[in-house]
Amino acid sequence: MQVVFGGTFDPVHNGHLRVLEQVLDQTGAGHALLVPAAAPNLRPAPVAPPAARLEMLETAVAGDPRLAVSDLELRRPGVSYTIDTLGALEELDPGPDRAILLGADAARSIPRWDRAAELLRRADFIVINRSGCPGVSLGELLALGFPAERTTVLAVSSPPVSAREVRRRVSAGERIDQLVPEAVRRIIERDGLYRKPAPRA
Repeated sequence: MQVVFGGTFDPVHNGHLRVLEQVLDQTGAGHALLVPAAAPNLRPAPVAPPAARLEMLETAVAGDPRLAVSDLELRRPGVSYTIDTLGALEELDPGPDRAILLGADAARSIPRWDRAAELLRRADFIVINRSGCPGVSLGELLALGFPAERTTVLAVSSPPVSAREVRRRVSAGERIDQLVPEAVRRIIERDGLYRKPAPRA
């Protein structure tokens, strides 16, 4: 099985990687595909440019043969919709079984997703309850329309880190070496990502 994990990854951080490791271990899935969004539908626009977010992701997963990155959404114009991505992945490679990985908060927002009924009808789902975050029950997911036979709920342990906190720390000049892989930290520093803009004269 292939786990499909979408998001802005602005930037990718150790929490993302730790969650993926546990999902693959618990499900026995062969690998995960990380798909950075170009223009998310229900979240603010990413701060870092697409090329930088893609490079950080590719660098972060380079040491793990179970993880890969797709730039499919970055190459597609307009808003990034999961239903379109699923169709494109099926067209490119119809072979593997796939499951879309969602956090509890994203799962709760499914009624607002583009063509949600079609997505719920076609896709398999893995919904994660992360430590330190409000969880979601299978019963709540079923009430939202998730298919019982194609929805798996997992509990995972996640470091207390978020992309927002990484960006805040960089902007404040604080250290982030415990929050992101070292190679990602170097890219952020090299490109001056997430720093406060210089004051106008």
